[in-house]
Amino acid sequence: MLDNRLQTFLTLCETCNYTRTAEKLNMTQPAVSQHIQFLENYYQVVLISGKGKNFSLTEEGKALQQYVRTLKANSERILPLLHRIKNQVKPLNFGATLTIGEYMIPPILYQIFKEDPETKISMFVENTHVLQKMLWEGKIDFALLEGHFNQNQFEFKVISNEAFIGVCSPENKVSSETNVLEELLEQTLILREPGSGTRDILEQALYNQNLSINDFKRKIEIGNMNAIKELCHRNIGITFMYREAIKKEISQGYLREISIQNFNISHPFSFVYLKNCPDKSQIEYWFERIIYLRDSFMSHQ
Repeated sequence: MLDNRLQTFLTLCETCNYTRTAEKLNMTQPAVSQHIQFLENYYQVVLISGKGKNFSLTEEGKALQQYVRTLKANSERILPLLHRIKNQVKPLNFGATLTIGEYMIPPILYQIFKEDPETKISMFVENTHVLQKMLWEGKIDFALLEGHFNQNQFEFKVISNEAFIGVCSPENKVSSETNVLEELLEQTLILREPGSGTRDILEQALYNQNLSINDFKRKIEIGNMNAIKELCHRNIGITFMYREAIKKEISQGYLREISIQNFNISHPFSFVYLKNCPDKSQIEYWFERIIYLRDSFMSHQ
């Protein structure tokens, strides 16, 4: 359980307002101030500079916020962890971004279930932003992320480095030639919603070449990978995604990889979890298991 004064501080960091913090925690505003004063006296640092519209955290305050967020997330995990020990179960409770959840992890889950049918498996497929929030809230044990995340906030291990490519219909004129990236701007860009790992990687790759998604003639945002593939197949536009997610369609001629000069992009798929988590050994067990099963699966393809 989190000390109530640290909870007050964390809530104040979220609201940036003493009055709203008091209302949210059902306490008086002077009590909020007393809690913050206690923490400043205890740690012998200034945590907050200014109030109201001028509210801001000092560097020490930002550091404490980070420590407390981790402490709270881990403390919320203790009860279910104790019940796992009591009931002698080793559940697999995690989240994955769309490409990983739909294309990389299913054969691994099949093998886990085949080896131990009693394993309780819960997988949440969400975008990178949502999964980070679920980690902080203690709703999942770890996340498999394809996008950028704050590496200072989490522990992480690299699963693999994956190629990121442009894709189009075999009927699209750009499918049969080598293109300069700028030449593709006349195409309609079909991409995932904001917050998705795939979109994040694309935006960063474009930024590195002084471009953005807004430079394309038109863009269509769709949250479903199969719908994006279908629209590309029908030559509505082009898209960018991991080769892992599109290799079947390319091998069958349903879609074609776009040859682009000076566009050799790869990005890691990462195994991400909370720092200083009380069940670190169990979480890292699943990392080793996933790596082993993935390597075994890849070697038999």
